[in-house]
Amino acid sequence: MDAKFDPAISAMKAGDVEALRALIVADPSLATSRSSRSHPTLLQCLVLDHKDGPGLIEMARVLIDAGAEINEPFVASAGIDNVAAAVLLLDHGAVLDGTGGWSPLEEALYWNSQRVLGLLVERGARIQNLRSAAGLGRVDVMETFFALDSGLRPEAGRINWPWGHLEVIEQSCRNREGKEMLAAKFRSFGTDRQSIINNAFVYACMHGHIDAARFLLQRGAEVNAIAGGFDFSGTALHYAALNGHRAMVQYLLDHGADVKIRDPKVDQTPAGWAEHAGHRELLTLLQSP
Repeated sequence: MDAKFDPAISAMKAGDVEALRALIVADPSLATSRSSRSHPTLLQCLVLDHKDGPGLIEMARVLIDAGAEINEPFVASAGIDNVAAAVLLLDHGAVLDGTGGWSPLEEALYWNSQRVLGLLVERGARIQNLRSAAGLGRVDVMETFFALDSGLRPEAGRINWPWGHLEVIEQSCRNREGKEMLAAKFRSFGTDRQSIINNAFVYACMHGHIDAARFLLQRGAEVNAIAGGFDFSGTALHYAALNGHRAMVQYLLDHGADVKIRDPKVDQTPAGWAEHAGHRELLTLLQSP
């Protein structure tokens, strides 16, 4: 973040609630100002970088009481599974379904933040598109996004991801190279029926929902597609392996999933993703014949 935030960041790292409070009293704008680089605000920095640090909730209250914007940090808490911060922000008025095109529910699904995901479902978060329904295994809701002729209704939504559309990427705190990389990837996402179904299929598989995966396969999902909408782009098998869903891995293998496909970012097979995440028990299943 910008240099003016450094003393506050040091106080947060130390878990020194009173030091942070004194800094905010001396300059209340620290709580409301936006940085030109890295994390946009102190509260978002706190939520993301001090999830398990001392004084998290007390320091968050200091910033909230000083007028800190809470909806962006709420989405961030969903991305890092910071359930304590998510509860606090919701209780202070954060919008459950978010304020933009990417919801806290989608953020939790994308990053596999299971504790915050449970909180959002418990609080009644709205399922706004096909990928969210697939990620939650809600076949009943998935059905509503298909027309009688098996075409997709507009409500199924288009492919999206945590970094937003082109305008959001351009306004972010990333450097030019980072912006151009994200923009190029966003432009590569398909908008056709097949691309949207393949994207939802990955969500179903990454969360281990076999019924949802079966539903989408019956409607044309491609088992070995590298779907748009992801930074670390992999097949459904890559993501099922990453999250340790053995039954889903076996289901995908039984339906033609290819263990040899490598992702285009880090050049790893599904076995590589499983090993990276510590799921060595899946390696026998994922070995090439």
